[in-house]
Amino acid sequence: MDKHDYRAPSPDAGMASDAPCAAHGLLPVQTWSRLSRQLVPLIGDNGFGALLGRTLRLVAPAWPWLSVDASRQTGAALLAALESDLAGADAAAASAAHEALMGTFTRQLGALIGPALTARLLAESTAGDEQQQNQQEHK
Repeated sequence: MDKHDYRAPSPDAGMASDAPCAAHGLLPVQTWSRLSRQLVPLIGDNGFGALLGRTLRLVAPAWPWLSVDASRQTGAALLAALESDLAGADAAAASAAHEALMGTFTRQLGALIGPALTARLLAESTAGDEQQQNQQEHK
């Protein structure tokens, strides 16, 4: 198996669907914030920023409304821009872009740290999404 043959777990694995986002774009942004909180202690803010920035550059051609600005190098700046972009898009486009971003981010992270650790980190960071969505469904 070549290192380029890696297939990351589905971005939906262990993750609640964000399609019916109750607060337009809120759940995807919470997912990215959780990922940041979980990964920054491991790979640093610059590492997370580089990984998210590369993910945005790879996905942006399909969604031209996604901000790809080389001057935003910190994870916090990229997350703020992503939040603004998702909030400004219609719900279906925001959900589709989020899924594409998660898939690309997962593949990039998996290439760096391996599939087992990637799956574990993503499962832990997205577990909160299911709890959040369940709480909203019961209201």
